[in-house]
This record gives sequence, structure tokens and C-alpha cells, in this order.
Amino acid sequence: MQKVKRKSNEDDVSSTKKKKVNFDNTDSKPAQGENGKNNKFKKDFKKDGAKGPNKFGKPKFNKDGKGKPNFTKGGKGKPNFTKDQGKGGKGKANFSKDQANGEKPKWSEMKKEKKELRLVRRKAKATAEVFEVSHKAKLLAAQIQRKVVKQDFRMNSCKELHCLLKGHYKSIALTHDLSRVIQVLLKYGPDDIKNEITEELLDLMVQMVQSKYGQHAVKRILKYGTEFIRHEVLKKFFGHIVSIATHAISAPVLDYAYGEFATKKEKCHMQQEFYGDIYKNTKDDKVKTISDTYKDSPEMKTAILQACKANIQKILDKNLHDGELFHSILYDYIRECSAEDRVELISTLSPLIVPLSNSLPGANAASICVWQGTNKDKKTILKVVKEHAVPLSKHKTGYRLLIAIFDSVDDTVLVKKAIVSTLASNLKDIAKDHWGNMTLHWLVKPKDSGAFHPSFIKFLEEGAKSGTSKKDAELRVSELREAILPALKKDIEEDPGSWLSSKTNMLLAVAVLSIESSKEILEALAKVICKPDWRITADGKDLLAVEDAGIHMCLKKLATLDKDKDGNTLGEAISEHLEDETIKLWLPTNRGCFFLLKLIESNETAIASALKKKIKPHINILKQQSSEGAKHLLQNVQKK
Repeated sequence: MQKVKRKSNEDDVSSTKKKKVNFDNTDSKPAQGENGKNNKFKKDFKKDGAKGPNKFGKPKFNKDGKGKPNFTKGGKGKPNFTKDQGKGGKGKANFSKDQANGEKPKWSEMKKEKKELRLVRRKAKATAEVFEVSHKAKLLAAQIQRKVVKQDFRMNSCKELHCLLKGHYKSIALTHDLSRVIQVLLKYGPDDIKNEITEELLDLMVQMVQSKYGQHAVKRILKYGTEFIRHEVLKKFFGHIVSIATHAISAPVLDYAYGEFATKKEKCHMQQEFYGDIYKNTKDDKVKTISDTYKDSPEMKTAILQACKANIQKILDKNLHDGELFHSILYDYIRECSAEDRVELISTLSPLIVPLSNSLPGANAASICVWQGTNKDKKTILKVVKEHAVPLSKHKTGYRLLIAIFDSVDDTVLVKKAIVSTLASNLKDIAKDHWGNMTLHWLVKPKDSGAFHPSFIKFLEEGAKSGTSKKDAELRVSELREAILPALKKDIEEDPGSWLSSKTNMLLAVAVLSIESSKEILEALAKVICKPDWRITADGKDLLAVEDAGIHMCLKKLATLDKDKDGNTLGEAISEHLEDETIKLWLPTNRGCFFLLKLIESNETAIASALKKKIKPHINILKQQSSEGAKHLLQNVQKK
């Protein structure tokens, strides 16, 4: 479509054309519009820029007409603001005469003025009564904290600082600066000063533990205070345990007190407050678990479980689920709650299974989630655990969660892919750790009474019975074992020295060889055992490895494995590599003699004869010994 230009109406006064500014030096008459009338929107520029009305106080231009504003008398291009510029001087910059002349401001004077203003503001605050002593207190605290300070000077400074702040601790305990001074006194001060500070702050303890700054002072009281003071602080927490446990700042402090300093009785009293308001102000020493609360009155069970569930949910909503106190409450509740509530709780806890394993009751609760969770819950747990498999295997309670998974999850393909393959690829690192070694041991030989405590084995057996697992236990064990055993055998063959360096490593090696052995592995182990310089350091002492109690026990277990074998025995490998120098070192020791005797008794006649033949040239050494091992070995060697 063709555009048609709109014609302007000459009678239309509202339409205006673009106005041009006249920069001529000559005086110009006011420009007229098209109708001959004066246009009020035209600007009138005089020859002399300083003359003429300037209604809005805008700067005039120079005579040279170059288009740059000149604000100064000398025309140097720098602004010259005076003190009385503008009306009232509001919103205007107010510079000194030195600045007007182009000189730099005196920063030292400006800083001094700011400091004075800051001091005035500080005096007006709530801590005005201690303001006068605060500066001196900070200086003393800084001197006390210095590492090079002598002990006498530090004690005198602590006393001086305490005298300065005595009676003001409550008013400064929640402040960001002077609360640190209290922390210094609690760390470095003598016990009498710590006691006086704590007595003054006891009534404020709940507020302090929930304060961003005061919580640190509570930690110092618990860490550096006397036993009496710690328990006085814990008494002040009673009645507020649930509110403290559900507060983001105070929850870690409460857990620190619960795990490190609370007695068994105090722990029970803390747990009771989660069972309902009836235990908020009164405690019952007979109540150890949640089931004890309704033992005599079963009609109270529903109400108590509902109150406990509500408190647990509060903590979960605030993401404060990694404390030992919470884990203890959770383990109590999950064992006693109804099946519907348990299913709901397990689905909530499945993504949080790793932080739950940080404590013993938490690991036990996590094991219940594994046993009684649905297949969907178990898949969620395995997905979460996959990323933390190595740290969990080396954790003192986290390894229990992995063993519960190995012992009850039927989907062994997923378990091997998510966990066992990760452990196999980090075998060296895990085997060095005691708890990691236990995890590997369970995969190789579950329920081995030589490595696992009977109570732990019983706990797992009872949990597996109550769980949802349907797969045959032996089949599950063999499927998981085949994923880890080849890697272990290869590592023992390549680095036998590390597997013979400690009792835990040797126990795992014994477990591996009891399942499956090879001539190459036995040869590698025998070479290390027969070395004259095979020594270890135990309790700061350097001694023959065969003399160490734990290693000696494992060597006898290795020798016992030869009884059921027709060939490829440890005794055969040792008879080939045993040298006179090593025999001379072993025979004077009781345990060395018992190890040789065990090898002779466990092997067939040909191998036993070969070992005796190597010992007979040194029979005089045996005759000189008075140990039981030497006597029994001498009888066996001389026997025809």
C-alpha cells in the first residue's frame, strides 16, 4: 500500500516545527512562527553569556563559542563550588577553600573526623555503659592471644580483663565484638575466672546458644570449662531441648554437648523431651527408650508416637538431620512406629541415608531403611551411596550401612555396578584402612567370627529376617564375591609385603586364600615371610614380624589352611625359600618356633621332612632355649 503524506493544517497552532538555535554574535530578534507570532519556546542567547536572565541557574557558555562550559573565573575547566552555593546548601557538594583552589584534600583529617563520628554513634548504642572499657578490653584480649606471651603476663592480663568486664558479661555476650573477648577469657583464663564468667551467663545460656555470636562462647565453656560447669550448662538446656535442636545455629552446639560431654543419664533426659511435653519439665530415670514411656499405660502409645513424629518432622524440615541426638530419637521411633508411618519415614530418609550413617544409632536406623524399604527406596539408597562408597567404607559407622546393603539387597547386579566396582577400583586405599578392610572382608567371607563381633552378626541376621529380601543368601554372597575376589588375588600377588604388614590385612589375606588360592600367591607370600629383614614397628618398637602377636596368629591360620590341600601349600613354598639366616633368627623366639611347628604338623610327610631337614643343622640353638615353643619343636624334629 502506498503511503500518503499527511498535510499539515496551517491553522493548527499546536503543531510545531523544529527550532534552530541562533549562535550569531549579533543581537537577533525573537524568531517568529509561521503565523507571525513570537514563539515562546525559542531561546534567547546574548552576546555576553553572563548577562540576561537565567531562570534555572544553568551555566553560561564562553565567548569563544566552542561549546564547552566554563564554570571558573580563570576558565581552567574545573568546578568551583563555594560553601554558600545554592539555597540552604542542601544536596550540593561542600568543599573547602583548598579544594576550590585545586589542592588535594587532607585525608588524615577526613579519617579523623569519620573516626570521631563513629565513636559518637557507638556511644549512642545499647552497649553504651561498657563502651568506655571496650577499647581497653580488646587490646588486652589481643595481647593474651599472642603466642609469644609469657604465662605470668597472660594470667595477669586475664585477671585485669576480668575485673574490667565483671558485671557486664550479660550485656556483651550477644555482641559481635566483645563476645570474642569472652571467648579469649574462657580459653586462656584460670578456672576461677571461667567459673565466675559462666555463673554470670548461666541465665542467658539458651539465648546465647541460639545467637550468631554467643554460640561460640557456649562452645568455649563446654570445651575449656570444668566438669561441674559443663553439667550446669546442660541443666540450663533442659526444658528447651527441642527448640534448641530445631534451631539452625544452636543444633550443632547441642549435638557437640550431647556427643562429647553428656553422661548416659543426661542423654536419656535429653531424648525424653522429644517424647512429648510431659517430659519437658520432669524427667524419669526409668525411661531409656520410647517404648518405656507407655510400658505401664499402653493407651498413651499413640499420643507419644505422634508427638515424637512431629518433633522428628520439625528437624527434617529444617535439614538438621546429621546430629547424634536426632539419630538416637529416630532409631527409637522407627522401631516402634506403625507400618504405615515407617513406610512414609523410610521414603523420606532414603535420600538422606549418607548423613544418617555418621553415628552408630544413625547407621542402625539406615540399616532398617535398607531392610524394610521398598525396591524403589533401595534403588534411591544405592544411587545416593554410589557417590560416597569409598568414604563410607572407611568410616567407623558408615561401613555398617554398606554391609547391610551387601547382606539384604537382592539386586546384586545393581549393587556390583554401584558399589562393589568402585571398591575394587580403589582397593589399595580401602585395604589400608581398618574399617575399609572390614568392608572388603565381608564381601569375601561374610559373618567371619574371626573378624566381626558376634553382636554385629546377630544384629544383621535379625534385620535380614525382618526385611523384604527373598533371594538365597548363599547365591547373593557368591555373586558379590566374584566381583571383588579377582582384584584382591591380583593385588596380593603383586604386593605381598603390604598384605603381611598388619593383622587386619593378614586376616583379609587369610579369608581370600581360604576361598581360593594359587601357587603364585603362596610363592609371593613365602618370599616375604622368609626374608631375614621382615620386621615391623609396633608401639614404637622395632621387632621381628613373626614375634608380633597379631601377625603370629595370622601366620598360624595360614599354616592351618594347608591341612585340607593336596598341593600348592604355604609349607611347600616356605620350605623352598627358608634360609639358614632366617632360621637362626626364628629359633630363639617362642612364636617363631610355634610357627615352624604348625607348618610341620599341617603339611604332608614329604614337606614336613623337608622342613625338619632345614632345622636339624641348628638343633643346638633349640636345645639352648627354654621356651615352650622351642621344647615342642625340638621333640618333633627329633621324633623319628
